[in-house]
Amino acid sequence: MNSHRRLLFIIWLLFLSIDIIYVEYLILADRRPHAKRVTAEHGSDLSLSCTFQEEDSDKTLVQWLYQNFTESNLSHRAHKTHWRPLFLNAQSLTPTETRYSIQQKIQQINDTSIAYSTILTLSKVNESDEGLYMCKSLSPKTIQMAYQVRVIQSLDISPKEVLISTDAIGQSSISLNCILTDSHIDQRPHDIHWWHNNKRLNANSNRHTRIIKNFTQHQFISTLFYADEPANMAGIYICESDPLRKYISVELKSNRSSDLFISAYLMLIIEIFLLIFQR
Repeated sequence: MNSHRRLLFIIWLLFLSIDIIYVEYLILADRRPHAKRVTAEHGSDLSLSCTFQEEDSDKTLVQWLYQNFTESNLSHRAHKTHWRPLFLNAQSLTPTETRYSIQQKIQQINDTSIAYSTILTLSKVNESDEGLYMCKSLSPKTIQMAYQVRVIQSLDISPKEVLISTDAIGQSSISLNCILTDSHIDQRPHDIHWWHNNKRLNANSNRHTRIIKNFTQHQFISTLFYADEPANMAGIYICESDPLRKYISVELKSNRSSDLFISAYLMLIIEIFLLIFQR
């Protein structure tokens, strides 16, 4: 068993050396691997996943690597970056970094192939975690998936609660703010999308909505204005900066119930007084 692990480690070192040389060649040639952009909130946990179809789980070799290659240094070709190995299958290659953890899942697809999934989790992310994360399957052929991770300070929605009176005649209106705070707001673009009851809101296709975007030194603010009949406005609203989501519930409130309660209470008091005076 020990000799098998030693052989596996030697094979991995050989592949890693070839991969690092190849990827650095791509960077110098300005042909960086395509990466999916992922936004994480400071202090939160982030999970990155890869799934490969393999023939034999015993022969599967999957590695996770990290590179401090952010959008702020993308344009600097002279900026030298290196890949740092994180995991080989379930074996940690950075034992001093306790915030990293790995999960592996194997699902049988048919008689000849399996789905091998690996999930890398970073706990309590901060700005030092920004960069390029790559998972690579080295058997039987090289398959890779990359993530460009960036960390923002926060994503908030305000106000926290909205109540719409159903006693008003005609249309009502609400105003919601989605506030994305990022110290590098001027160096990288952000997108914010609005949803209402699982339907995407678009200012160009919905005459009841208007979306305004504003920028400050460290914030991107998307404001949603919605005017319609109260019954059509109630529900769950979501502001999204993929994959981050913030929720708010807009609820209907009628003052008639409270008026009826007060009237009933006053009638009860009057009846009590009448009983007292009749004695």
